[in-house]
Amino acid sequence: MRLTICIPTFDRLGYLREAVASARAQTLRDIEILIGDDGDSAELRSWCLSQSAEDPRVRYEKTPGRLRLAGNWNFLAARARTEYVTIMGDDDRLLPSFAERLIEMAQTTAQASIAVVFANHYMIDAQGERLVNESGKVTRRYGRAGLRDGVVENAQSVVWGNSIAISASIVRREDVVRLGFKNDINTPELELFARMASQEARFAFVNDYLAEYRTHLGSETSSGLTIDRLAEYLQVVDVPDEIEPAKRACLRPMLVRGVGIRLARGDVEGARSLRDSRYYPRTLMDARVWAQRLILTLPDSLVPPVYASLRRLDRSVRGDQ
Repeated sequence: MRLTICIPTFDRLGYLREAVASARAQTLRDIEILIGDDGDSAELRSWCLSQSAEDPRVRYEKTPGRLRLAGNWNFLAARARTEYVTIMGDDDRLLPSFAERLIEMAQTTAQASIAVVFANHYMIDAQGERLVNESGKVTRRYGRAGLRDGVVENAQSVVWGNSIAISASIVRREDVVRLGFKNDINTPELELFARMASQEARFAFVNDYLAEYRTHLGSETSSGLTIDRLAEYLQVVDVPDEIEPAKRACLRPMLVRGVGIRLARGDVEGARSLRDSRYYPRTLMDARVWAQRLILTLPDSLVPPVYASLRRLDRSVRGDQ
């Protein structure tokens, strides 16, 4: 087998049916499909076992307790039996030629020892309808519109441009097992890719739309990103001087959001720690940065209530409920 399609799931059978169907429909037949069940649904377990009975390529694994997103990713990668893995959301879908095209690229460029192959992806809504205009915007926003087929000349530039979607890529399994996803962040792929690129891993790109990423309120990240911890991990990853501008551009908005997250939960010391990062904006680039800097000059006891008042005022001005 050449590729393991890992599908971490948590009690979302409706979406999971679509994800598994898209994996089973791959034109490359020499694959395994590994489902990691992090929930407690008897119905989901029964359905997964029925899929295994129908198709020997499908394997069902129950996680040992609640591992959450990154923990489930590590759990599945450790149990995969192939050189490459892809980790797709249980609410996402792969197009039929996904595995064939990305594995072909990995093999074509084998002399370069490719660690990651990635492609474009469509955006779809909760009902599975393709969002064509939004898909094009996302491709341009994350710097893939200017990439060509083949080995990426500077892997760190695409990583710090956040160009690589985990559900539209394949990753060398040994790298995932060796380095591991950080368990305390729910957007762990960027941090792993940054570490891989800093160790001179090679990345390649397939210039085609080969997966579908679903955007909806029930997604793991919609419940609240751990951007503050992600920013802490990323800022310590070494990059050469020529990549520093891209790293700074990636981290600036992340740190601003991270300060906001910590202020909202009353973690004044943690908010000041992020504000003091050399990647936090030095200039008052917008009202939010100005407000954060001002609030964090106050005594600790005043910071949470003042921040809460400003948030209420902002919501009132914007007309939010």
